[in-house]
Amino acid sequence: MRHLPGRTSGRRLRRCLIVGTLVAGLAAHPGAVAVAGDAAPATADLTLTARVNGGNARLAEDFQGFSVESADFAHGFLTRDRMAERLRTLGPGVLRLGGYSMDLVWPAFGRWTDAPAPPEAIGGTVDQSDLDHLKQLLDASGWKVTLGAPLKKVIDPSKIKNPARDPSPDVNLEQVVAEVKAAYDTLGDDLLAVELGNEYDNVTTLTGAEMWATARRYQEAINAAVPQARLKIAGPSPSGTKSSTREDEFVTAALADGSVNPQQVLAELSSHWYPWSHCSGRTMTIPQLMSAETHLNTRAKLAGMRAVSARLHDTVPSTINESNSASCSGMPGVSNSYATSLWSLDYLLQTAQSGVDRLQFHTNTAAVCGDFKARESADYPISYRYYGAFCAADQAALDGNELSANPLYYGIWAFRQVPTGQFVDLDLADATLDRIRAYGVLGLDGALTVVLINVQDFAAAGSTADTVALNLPAAYRDARAVTLRSSAPDGLASLDPGRITFGGQQISPAGTATGAPEATVVPVDHQSATVSVAPGTAQLVTFSH
Repeated sequence: MRHLPGRTSGRRLRRCLIVGTLVAGLAAHPGAVAVAGDAAPATADLTLTARVNGGNARLAEDFQGFSVESADFAHGFLTRDRMAERLRTLGPGVLRLGGYSMDLVWPAFGRWTDAPAPPEAIGGTVDQSDLDHLKQLLDASGWKVTLGAPLKKVIDPSKIKNPARDPSPDVNLEQVVAEVKAAYDTLGDDLLAVELGNEYDNVTTLTGAEMWATARRYQEAINAAVPQARLKIAGPSPSGTKSSTREDEFVTAALADGSVNPQQVLAELSSHWYPWSHCSGRTMTIPQLMSAETHLNTRAKLAGMRAVSARLHDTVPSTINESNSASCSGMPGVSNSYATSLWSLDYLLQTAQSGVDRLQFHTNTAAVCGDFKARESADYPISYRYYGAFCAADQAALDGNELSANPLYYGIWAFRQVPTGQFVDLDLADATLDRIRAYGVLGLDGALTVVLINVQDFAAAGSTADTVALNLPAAYRDARAVTLRSSAPDGLASLDPGRITFGGQQISPAGTATGAPEATVVPVDHQSATVSVAPGTAQLVTFSH
């Protein structure tokens, strides 16, 4: 794992920068820490007991990532100046280059270097300059990357569901391999895998067995061209439905293939997941996004993925390499609302706790906020997405590489402050999911971080603070709570990310945190503590020995 240049390494040390600085520097920042002892209610609405379980999943340092359209890559938007600071602020992660435009770009490498792009290449042309910029970005940020490869023109044309819809440029496997070879020659070990197409079940009639055969064909061709790279395939990446049937069919074919072990072909067993959809005029509301239904549907999806992964004895990492709140660019007024800060924090922790190895949010990288293009537009692959993590206030800001953090980014940023370690059991009942979500992670240094998310809308009548009594697995000396909140009067529906703070801090248009971190002292009585969580907020409470 490459650590960030000039920065401390690891989630645990990043937590020390936020919480440890508070502990060490109270005298220097006397106003930054409030004592909550006298304000704590005498009775609790909810009691949770944290129990250490050695069989629980571990939270890895590079769990989170982004999924970015191949068109963004082809248009040269993934540059160090624009993206590096925003990625560095989140710590190590993985970029996935792919998405809907994976089959709409023209790879200009090998004998295709100077070949003109055909008119079907509406996603743009990927050339060596794009790889050089990507290399600079990865070096500056400490992130790594997976590369999406076109699929539709490589397979039997009779297997395309609708050839007239978004016809793809005529890219063959040799041309794909030329791009992969150039990518490895430029990026080296920062190139983790090659993804095979995007949501093949949406655009082709390939069966699981046919998709497995295609994965083998790609991997063998890549291995023949760059054997030293030992690159493998990320797949099958089916559409984001709750069922894992497609993944299961793919693994069944892999296990039935006695000529090779699946782990020799696959770098990732990848899936997509969108709990809601904005496709074909469908809608999603904030109450739906924050509902117990969404949480439980996600739990079912994760359980299905884990069951498929278990068939391979967990020898291949399981990833959700494209995801967000609602498919088809998100739901306006919901996917870009403050609610997504809390939803994404909950979703990341839920996914990590399930044992899935990585979660990547689909996002734009060079869009002006609100500059949405219809799907029929040639600019669609690079237009504003309502579920994006960042966007520019206007064209001048975009030209100056100033991207404002959207609500989604704040949720991811809060998640990145949870230290690496092992999840503990918390006996949170499903009946409380309409009010609160709770997670605990035991860090490598013995510190326990508990995350409590009150999903009620603080602008709604009847919303209440939840007072949570925590029974701790060991004796702790003290605790500090850092809060994710919005000061907007319209609550979860607020579309103003400028009202969001995490520990009193915000993300500047340059991509860095502003201001001094703030924390609240949480009184600890040996192996118990009480925390009050206001509606529409999340508390990250770290208990130290």
